[in-house]
Amino acid sequence: MSAPEVSVIVPAYNATATLGDQLAALLAQPADHEIEVLVCDNGSTDDTARLVRRWAEHDERVRLVDASARRGPAAARNIGAAAARGRVLLFCDADDIVGDGWLGRMASALFDDVEVAAGTLEGRSLNSANRYSVSWEVSGDIRLGFWPRFRATASSNLGVRKDVFDEADGFDELLLTCEDLDFCWRVQLAGHPLVFLTDAVVHSRQRDGLRAVFRQARSYAAGTRALRHKYSAIAAADADPPAAPAPALCEDGAAVKDAGDAASGPSRLLARAGRVFTRTGQANVAWRLGEALGQRFGRIDPRIRPLPVSLLERHLAGGRQ
Repeated sequence: MSAPEVSVIVPAYNATATLGDQLAALLAQPADHEIEVLVCDNGSTDDTARLVRRWAEHDERVRLVDASARRGPAAARNIGAAAARGRVLLFCDADDIVGDGWLGRMASALFDDVEVAAGTLEGRSLNSANRYSVSWEVSGDIRLGFWPRFRATASSNLGVRKDVFDEADGFDELLLTCEDLDFCWRVQLAGHPLVFLTDAVVHSRQRDGLRAVFRQARSYAAGTRALRHKYSAIAAADADPPAAPAPALCEDGAAVKDAGDAASGPSRLLARAGRVFTRTGQANVAWRLGEALGQRFGRIDPRIRPLPVSLLERHLAGGRQ
């Protein structure tokens, strides 16, 4: 195989149940560039590594990367990026499935004039109705209210030129969640626009089960709390940021789409009360509870320091780092 031009980085932890579907989707993608798919095993205790080795035996584009030295999704992606040989890095997750044409669309944009690219997340295909899952779809377009200057995206559908990634020192491994938002903000502060590609679709798998929903909401809210700390000086100094978007957002940027919201008055209250007893309604409650606890009690790593205001000043002056 010729030297790869595109490195697809897939962090994985105990992912045997879903990883095969993602690898099949990635390897079936038509592409104009040589690719490699790096599965970065972050210390799995199941058969994830063995599964990847089997795929690698049949397709030389697949590589298993031991990413167990440092734990967490940010570390797994950074270790994968360090091992990557391509000039373009594409990030997706082991429990999702990339849509048709995703790889080619992302790669062509990044080899053209785009430096950082975000795709679209689709949340219905992999999530049946009879689940303990929240009622809203995930969103790949995220803007948080406490500092709405920049849009951001999830690392499950993100592409970046390797030189830009290296300039930003990759993902912040002190952030256990929301490291993707932080990365998107930092590269934009450094003068690299984030471009959204609506036709680069990843089918996203939502959490199923009240405990899983609660834990995800709590961890995302804790990550947002850490972001608020990291960007506290910058947000305070930003006198005129763009307005936050109209839809209500969860901490991971998921837009709330609740069918009963169209009702009004008593009928709306009754509809909402009835939905609490459905699986979806219970999942929504679990999410809100986890979110509230994460916002209030989420731990902030003491090594995380507020970023200097000079980063914002340089961005507003039109300069790059």
